[in-house]
Amino acid sequence: MRRAVGLTALTAGLALVAVALSPLAPAQAATCVSSVKKCERDPLVKIKFKAKGTPRAHQGGRVTYTLDYTMTWAESFAPYWASFWVGGSLPKGAKTPRSATLLSPSGKRLATFPCHTYRDGVWCEIPSDVSHPVPYRGTIVLKTTLARHGGRTATAKLGFDSVDGLGQKDYERNYSRTTSRDRFCAFRTAKTVVTKVRR
Repeated sequence: MRRAVGLTALTAGLALVAVALSPLAPAQAATCVSSVKKCERDPLVKIKFKAKGTPRAHQGGRVTYTLDYTMTWAESFAPYWASFWVGGSLPKGAKTPRSATLLSPSGKRLATFPCHTYRDGVWCEIPSDVSHPVPYRGTIVLKTTLARHGGRTATAKLGFDSVDGLGQKDYERNYSRTTSRDRFCAFRTAKTVVTKVRR
């Protein structure tokens, strides 16, 4: 049986998803791209996703990024909690989005949540006092405005930032993203999205 802490709002840096898990069907082990805290294991939650963006845009124009994701939780005899952020690095000079949007697999709008700028990029998080379950499959949409002056391409590196294996008490403390990545096993995946820029 799975228990999920739901969400009331969704934003872009991209988003923090908080979910609790008890025993599940077997799942494949996930591979991390990088981690802040060195862990002697793979992530407990495997995230597969496809990232794409507006293929062509004018300088100062709008670009929309979509991340179609699937989460697979490793089986466990004891519940554990995990937190997720979605986002990364936007094209140089691009405007930081105020929020991101979560869509169901059928395209229904489920929530929006805020985004914030960190030293390592723009990341969006879902508050811990959420009221609706976060789906294990869905799409996250992030929109930005390109710089008015720049090169012929606009490159973004977007993906998921996560910490997992938290106990309920640690999860309920609602640590900041920086503290969470320092204290717990942190994993990150990212993909490059390129938009051709017209002058």
